[in-house]
Amino acid sequence: MTWLISDEARKHRAFREVWVAYLLGGLYLLLGLYTEISEQNYSVLYDAQQKWNFVQQNIYSYGATLTAFLLAVGLPRLVCCEREYRTDDLVGTAALGRRYTWRAKTAFTVLYCAVVVFIIGAASLLVNGGAFGFEGSLSSVAGCVYFADTALPPMSNLAYCALQYGFLFLGALYFAGFILIVAALTRRTALSLFLCGGSYLLFFAYSAVGPQLPEFLRVPIDALYRFGFGGYLLQESYSWVFPYLWSDVWKPVLLGIGMILLEFFLFWRIWRRKAKA
Repeated sequence: MTWLISDEARKHRAFREVWVAYLLGGLYLLLGLYTEISEQNYSVLYDAQQKWNFVQQNIYSYGATLTAFLLAVGLPRLVCCEREYRTDDLVGTAALGRRYTWRAKTAFTVLYCAVVVFIIGAASLLVNGGAFGFEGSLSSVAGCVYFADTALPPMSNLAYCALQYGFLFLGALYFAGFILIVAALTRRTALSLFLCGGSYLLFFAYSAVGPQLPEFLRVPIDALYRFGFGGYLLQESYSWVFPYLWSDVWKPVLLGIGMILLEFFLFWRIWRRKAKA
């Protein structure tokens, strides 16, 4: 199984659009980090708690979008390459070829999501936290973006910021499952990239202008946003109802895990059926 995952990784590295995405993503990350430090100007004007509040918001300002970009560009061809390179018939020559290939692609997808989120999270925490010497990193959270001050996460500032990237990883898997399904259905890299990237952009636009929409539009779209991958990537699905109690966070986490498992199951069913066609 390990060598099959390594084979998927070699295929991934051979895709030209992936290296373009890495280059653009790296530049975007550097720009985001530079902008955050420049705008926030960690000076005596802010106390340690406010500085950590800025770090918390980094995931919303560039972390989610960069993750979505790297997934939308890096994953579709992983599913479509056998079809596009006319090697899909070879997959079925082995007795369990399709099943092993599906497992390898799924495992590589999980690893890819983990690496992307880890690099973005580590860079953000090291650069932004290092800018003010990680002052107050072990102090208890006194305020955060997504939960009420009366029910804050029972952990330190550094631990909560790291946990946010754990939430981002869950959102990344949710989005990745959607990408795998779309790619398996279309079997075309460019179309899959367009549909998946466009879907995230629509959710991102809604997060900015949603409250301004008429109620008859806002209510159904908001439900789709909060229970879909968009809200999970942008961290807004982890607090469903006012006053955003931390004690309720297990509910969206459990839902997210269930949806991810469902997506991978649907990917397997579609992958197997398309391979037989």
